[in-house]
Amino acid sequence: MSDNIDALIGKTLGTCTLETLLGRGGMGVVYLAQQTRPHRKVAVKVLHSPVTLDPQVYQEFLARFRREANVIASLEHPHILPIYEYNEQDHLAYLITPYLTGGNLRHLLKKRGALSLIDASRYIDQAASALDYAHARNIIHRDLKPSNFLLHEDGRLVLADFGLARILQETPRGQTLTQTGVLLGTPEYMAPEMVQGTTIDHHADIYELGVMLYEMLSGQTPFQAETPFALAVKQLHDSLPRLHEQRSSIPEAVDAVMQKATAKQPAERYNSAGEMAAALRQAIQTAGHPQAADDIQEYIPTVLTPSPSRQIPTRVPGVTTQPREPSTPPPWQSAPTLVPPSHGGQTQPPVSSPSKEQRFWQIITVGLLVVLLLTVGTFGFFLLRGPNASPQPTATAPATTQQHTETVATTMTPRETATATSAPSPPPSPTPSPTPTSKPINTLQTGPLLYATGMVGEECDRQGGIWDNFNGIQITCLNSGGTQLTHTTATQQLQGTFLKALASGQAYASDYVVQATFRMQENSGTFGLYFRNQPGQQQGTYTVLVAPKHTWTATVYNNETGAPTLLTEGTFNAGGTITLSVKVSGAEFSFYVNKQLIESFSDSTYTLGTAGIALDANASVVCTKFELYAIG
Repeated sequence: MSDNIDALIGKTLGTCTLETLLGRGGMGVVYLAQQTRPHRKVAVKVLHSPVTLDPQVYQEFLARFRREANVIASLEHPHILPIYEYNEQDHLAYLITPYLTGGNLRHLLKKRGALSLIDASRYIDQAASALDYAHARNIIHRDLKPSNFLLHEDGRLVLADFGLARILQETPRGQTLTQTGVLLGTPEYMAPEMVQGTTIDHHADIYELGVMLYEMLSGQTPFQAETPFALAVKQLHDSLPRLHEQRSSIPEAVDAVMQKATAKQPAERYNSAGEMAAALRQAIQTAGHPQAADDIQEYIPTVLTPSPSRQIPTRVPGVTTQPREPSTPPPWQSAPTLVPPSHGGQTQPPVSSPSKEQRFWQIITVGLLVVLLLTVGTFGFFLLRGPNASPQPTATAPATTQQHTETVATTMTPRETATATSAPSPPPSPTPSPTPTSKPINTLQTGPLLYATGMVGEECDRQGGIWDNFNGIQITCLNSGGTQLTHTTATQQLQGTFLKALASGQAYASDYVVQATFRMQENSGTFGLYFRNQPGQQQGTYTVLVAPKHTWTATVYNNETGAPTLLTEGTFNAGGTITLSVKVSGAEFSFYVNKQLIESFSDSTYTLGTAGIALDANASVVCTKFELYAIG
């Protein structure tokens, strides 16, 4: 690559024009670029290629580049930066990735210094999730450091720069490109076995993650020296300084986690990054931070079987009023004395005094109730006086009315049963009430729009989204607008398409609202929405599927086997063109039809994942709009 880095600004590589320099590192230089197809801002990393060496070495470099670029492209995980494209041009090997605007962990540490235990544990959890995913595929990173952990604008951590990653297998000739003099790793973080040049495995990444944890909690790397060689010697022979002896805020148990993660012998370290992250959470909680488990929970990757004993309500409003404390009386009991009004002809209280308005309607209500009770009581008295009638207390009718009223007014505090001498309690008036109306409660509310397209799927989307068609679904782009999706087999096996990356490199949030508009066909099979779909070859996901016969189901699928577990089901009343929405917030999900709440339910199996459209056997449907919103 040219020694003059700025000389590349303005150059076009493939479909990308380099605009500004974003950063540089040991393996290459990163530029902000404008891509033309699709039209979006991207990051382009131009690698340092050994152009001054002989052709054989350069060909070896390209072979390594192509192999490792394929490795990167195979990784699909919420905390791993995806690769859009890679290529070579004019002796420049480059990668195209999303452009994230949140900076990186290095910038954050420079700005804030040491992080809190909770913040550090959050980042370790996210990094561990990404590393365990890669390690399960025999891929190691080899160059973990804060500058390689990018931050999304919502604060999520994304592992970048797998330029040094390689499959844990030797090349056919038993050779590696280390022989060309390429330095694999950064001395401040490098595991001892990397310094020695011996065979490494995933434990090298765990060592580097332990060093990163030390830096997060202290604001500096554990070893400093004037030369890379001196740093390498320290990595070989020196243990990490005991941080709790320098900082009283660091529990000794947390220090023990770092010591184990950075043990000089790989076998003495944690066996997985997830095991290290769990040990850190436990150390923080044991040391007197019980909030740690709850604060970090949303970042912990879990695969849980939904509990069959979980109670799912038939209908759950989107927002429910908090129950009142037993000592707090209902609003209509606030007046200590209820007196019939002497100005009964007045119908409109002064607008400027809400409290007077409330008292006025309470008085009117009580007056009307007294008249009603007298009338009903008198009628009941004569009705019950038959040949076989026995005397009954006139309080029977009011007691029945009171019981019915409490059943309907679910937000009221239950009262003690009235005695024979107690005065009848007035029921709430249905006219003016401080309780919110059901319309804003049950109507879908969203945050800012994250992505929208009128045509879905790899073949049809023109808005820059990256889709992954799944399991053989047939997709047809319609000239009139929209997309025809057709299930192509007769088996009960889901097909569909996932929006796996947004335009302009924007990453998914963990919480979102996914929404799609469909034209239903009478003889179609069931169809609906995917959400929190797990990446790669994992089979875990959630679905909400609807049938033309107005039934619906919510299901979670096992991450290993794909086996479905029904979460809840029900009916809805809509047809023709319908809009389906799922609000995904933590472990709480709400399903809407035409933006009206159908039911809310909960499950904690998956905490992250993409969204899309799902079709079951014999389904055929036209999707005219697909949208993704932030939580409102």
